[in-house]
Amino acid sequence: MARLSITDQLADLRRAYTGENLSQAVPAVRGGELLPDATTEAQRQLEAKVLLAGCTAASMLQLMPPASIIRPSHAFRTVEPGETPKLHLSERALGPLLFELLPRTEAGYGMGVARLTHRQYRRSAELTTGDAGVVLAGVDESAWDLGMRYVRWMHEFRGVEYTDGGGNDEETPEAATGSALLRRVHLWHDASWLRALPMGTGWFVEWPGGPAEDEIRARLAHPEFGTAREITLRRTEVPAQDVEENMRTYPWPEEFVSAVTAGEPDQGAARR
Repeated sequence: MARLSITDQLADLRRAYTGENLSQAVPAVRGGELLPDATTEAQRQLEAKVLLAGCTAASMLQLMPPASIIRPSHAFRTVEPGETPKLHLSERALGPLLFELLPRTEAGYGMGVARLTHRQYRRSAELTTGDAGVVLAGVDESAWDLGMRYVRWMHEFRGVEYTDGGGNDEETPEAATGSALLRRVHLWHDASWLRALPMGTGWFVEWPGGPAEDEIRARLAHPEFGTAREITLRRTEVPAQDVEENMRTYPWPEEFVSAVTAGEPDQGAARR
């Protein structure tokens, strides 16, 4: 069997961090971009907030039918790092992610990312603060509309006061670390979920199941694809018991229950 070229080897390494396919990774590596980090503080801030929102959105995905904390739940499938990173989302993740990111005022507090706006393209959508942005790959106009229907339903369900203006403009501590983690988030794709948050002078990352701590530590220490940022790692065991019965009664509207899962026992009419 012929040995892989250096380009192919580097592309395979990059894919372990980003989840990209070969057609995405090879041109980037050939162009000299092994795994670039964000170059501006505004971009680092936005990406750190996107990672935090993605972790929270994944928690909501665990409540979606059939509700379970045992099956893997992640907001991001793939991240294509670049000046404006392209995010490929997991099924049903768009609505929960938008709810966490778009500006709102809830219980008197600004939440979401202040000044974050939306630009729609034919096959993608961009979220931008004007000086930073991320692209949601594959989110066309119809997908965006469905995601926003989820957002509006959540606003009504939770009593959001208003969405014009609002948002939180506080800076995320050590945003460069959060940005670096977002661009390497595929390292945890085999875990049941990922929790990441700033803590002290670094970030704390926790996940159940999936890769061992030593494996992640070695990946993050790689001289070309890793990061020198301060990150505390903790792997836990996958829960032995699933969610309690009362967690299966979340009042999901019919349109947010997929046809595949609509017949599950926890989705009877009495439970919606």
